[in-house]
Amino acid sequence: MKGLWSLISYEYKKILRKKSVWIALILAILITIISVPGTLFGSYYIDGELYESHLEAMVKDREYARDLSGRKLDSDLIMESVKAYSNIPGIEPYQATMEYQKLARPYSAIYGISRSVYNTRSRRFNMEDFQVLPREQADIFYILRHERLIDIVEDTAMSTKAKAKVLELDDQIETPITFSYVDGYTRFFNLAATFGLTAAFVAAICIAPLFSGEYTSGADQIILSSKYGKNKLIKAKLLTGFSLAALICLMLMLLCFVLSMAIFGSDGGGAALQLYIMMSPYPVTMGQTAIFMSVCTLCSCLMTAAITMLLSAKLRTPFGVIILVGILLIIPLLFFVPESIPFLYKLSHLLPTNIMTFWAVTDGIQFELFGLVIKPYVFLPVFAILVGLFLIPFSYRSFKNHQIT
Repeated sequence: MKGLWSLISYEYKKILRKKSVWIALILAILITIISVPGTLFGSYYIDGELYESHLEAMVKDREYARDLSGRKLDSDLIMESVKAYSNIPGIEPYQATMEYQKLARPYSAIYGISRSVYNTRSRRFNMEDFQVLPREQADIFYILRHERLIDIVEDTAMSTKAKAKVLELDDQIETPITFSYVDGYTRFFNLAATFGLTAAFVAAICIAPLFSGEYTSGADQIILSSKYGKNKLIKAKLLTGFSLAALICLMLMLLCFVLSMAIFGSDGGGAALQLYIMMSPYPVTMGQTAIFMSVCTLCSCLMTAAITMLLSAKLRTPFGVIILVGILLIIPLLFFVPESIPFLYKLSHLLPTNIMTFWAVTDGIQFELFGLVIKPYVFLPVFAILVGLFLIPFSYRSFKNHQIT
């Protein structure tokens, strides 16, 4: 065992002594540090005049949301918000009016949540509708939400069993939901896939030469004819690849999470996911969703590492490996498969980049396998790990049976 750890240490030293690796790692960290507060750069202008900076707006809206935190999102709070919005005069842009800034803006989060329920397929619910919302509509807010969710679920191509399972999950959501400020978590959700993709690509750059680099340098002849060349050293390379990919992913995800919480606020870890996606059927919290996102991203990075090492064992140069992995990671960003093609839609979710996305992890459409109905945030990481484990023997044998000259 000691010999294996020594070989892993040696592989790490070979990787970390390369300037390209350090450049990629430093760039990834810098991109993370800049991107998390990216929405706070710049300012709002009204009629060409500077009104407030994005940072000032975030701080102001955060304080307003915190003032409402802990209150039940019920008909009383909705009608309180309606009353505040009813004071806005019919002037454009209404955001410049004192009535909006002083009276309505503190309730802007409630208005945003309400719109997602009161919107219909035939008519978009706007501010003017909210200003005159009757009490009767506020009283049936959660009834309308559930009816809309039923319509959404019934329109999917899921089986009857899966549809029933989704609605059962929705029944477990406690209503009325308790309001909370959650922008720190939503910022993390929005960026998790970006930094997961960055981590996967940086990991590919680092581990692409694990096997193919030996072909390029001619060291494969020495390695495969050495005492440990056909067993222990190959295991060390595989363990190095997976562990390095995991470390890079965890580092960027942790940095993204910490910065999101530090800059936007760590409130709302125990708040319902519905405060962000009101039509989500899952009875989970923002904190739990952050864990699901992180696990899916980590497993996706490990799957990408397995693919990278297989290509590295097959191809002659690390450059070709990096190109192919880059294409694999970028392709899902260029194409979107609609729900109307169910098989391809779910298949597209299994690509490494999509496994990291919030919309795939929290998708209401379930995976169905051998009569089982499996939630996406359970199926996706399990699938990624199984693929990674499946590819390990192929990478092992490909390098071990490589013909040396």
